[in-house]
Amino acid sequence: MPIETVIRPILDTVLDGVVVMDRSGLVRAWNHHAESMFGWSAEEAVGRDLGELIVPPSLREAHWRGLKRFNREGIARVLDTRLELSGLRRDGSEIPVELSITLVSREGRDVFVGFLRDLSQRRAAEQQIEFRLRESQLMLDLSDRASRDESFEEVLVATLDGICALADWPLGHAFLVAQDGRCLVSSVWSSDARISAPDLVRATEEQEFCAGIGLPGQVLESTQPLWMPQVEVESNFPRRGIGMGSGFAFPVFSGGRCIAVLEFFSRDQREPEPALLLSARAIGAQIGRVLERKRGEDLQTLLLAELNHRAKNILAIVRGIAHLSFNASSNIEEAQRTFDRRLDSIAKANDILHAQSGKSALLGDIVRESLEGCGASSDRMTVAGPEICVDSSTAIMFSLAVHELCTNALKYGAMSGDGGRVAINWSTVDAEGQRFDFTWAESGGPPVEPPKSTGFGTRILKRGMEMETGGRAEVSYAAEGFTYRLRNARHSGLVSDRAAA
Repeated sequence: MPIETVIRPILDTVLDGVVVMDRSGLVRAWNHHAESMFGWSAEEAVGRDLGELIVPPSLREAHWRGLKRFNREGIARVLDTRLELSGLRRDGSEIPVELSITLVSREGRDVFVGFLRDLSQRRAAEQQIEFRLRESQLMLDLSDRASRDESFEEVLVATLDGICALADWPLGHAFLVAQDGRCLVSSVWSSDARISAPDLVRATEEQEFCAGIGLPGQVLESTQPLWMPQVEVESNFPRRGIGMGSGFAFPVFSGGRCIAVLEFFSRDQREPEPALLLSARAIGAQIGRVLERKRGEDLQTLLLAELNHRAKNILAIVRGIAHLSFNASSNIEEAQRTFDRRLDSIAKANDILHAQSGKSALLGDIVRESLEGCGASSDRMTVAGPEICVDSSTAIMFSLAVHELCTNALKYGAMSGDGGRVAINWSTVDAEGQRFDFTWAESGGPPVEPPKSTGFGTRILKRGMEMETGGRAEVSYAAEGFTYRLRNARHSGLVSDRAAA
């Protein structure tokens, strides 16, 4: 009776796939579990070379070599032991299998009986458990980083690296959502992205992404994770042609709004992974909490540093004002009043800066507030110029300068009589709009005479303004009226309304 007939009950009742192979390597029996496992029917499999049928190309040489050794020497190293390796399915895909082989002999004929168990579900379960463990570790690490002495950017890079390791995607990048909620600003990359994918980095940083544009723009618009298995065939992927195969991205939320979009890329084409997409929401929420906390801490540090810097600047200015105000006057009461007025001018400039968030102020506000503080008649003064922003230190210096100009005009110049007038104006002078000219022109006042000595006001108008603005100061004591010009001074931008300042 043939061996195949003897072992038929085993083939029909065992729960594993069973494959019987003779010493020449040909399949002699094939049960129904093997059919479902590998996709070949018994009729198709029997008589075929087992190595070509289900052994992956990378293992075939070892399979044939072992079979020849057994036929030549009777030595079989894989009998009666459990092996975990890959099996080749009919469609060309590979599956993990557990294999045990037994030698069966009857009437001088030997066959190898292989019992195969599909490990795909077990491996998937193990990978899922491992993924969840790594995900939990990432969450803990993010929480821990929130309390470390690290910058916002450092935490963001570490987050990208952690997700790259978790998802086994080599490249990660972060976009921050602009204040308008519709545009994205390129932020940081995973640690080695600039070295391993310079073309991707360059293409990303040269492209403008807004809601609906490309992978990150679609995520911003939908506020949902998005997977692109083949980026090269996507019509809405502006970065085609740089060697990327797949990409996925997900939003980061804080306070109910999207504050960032994180994107990841692989050079391989990868089908969507439901577990990763499902985890993206939880990861995004955790990242949002950490990033907002770090951003708040960084902002607080920046504001404290700015406050410290401004306080030192103001103290230095006050020290100089005090020194020049009291040393240049023989009348202590008059010196005290002058000193107080100059301090008031600084205080008003700081009030304007505080109202405009502390970083910059509108030049027009500084000028008008300084004029009002001097008590000058507004109907005899004209003020005109575009909405120019100046930074905090320039605002304080301008406040002092306008205060000195106005005080001198009230004491000795056009405003000391009834018919005098003052025209104040400024305008941008370069194509980029980063420089401006400022003019103070008096007319209709008494005859003008140059001062016999250089005092605090002259130092402010000349050296102080030039050092602070990078411009060039000019003073004219023409008979028709005093004129002060500041040419080619720096400013910090043009705005169309007060809110933008």
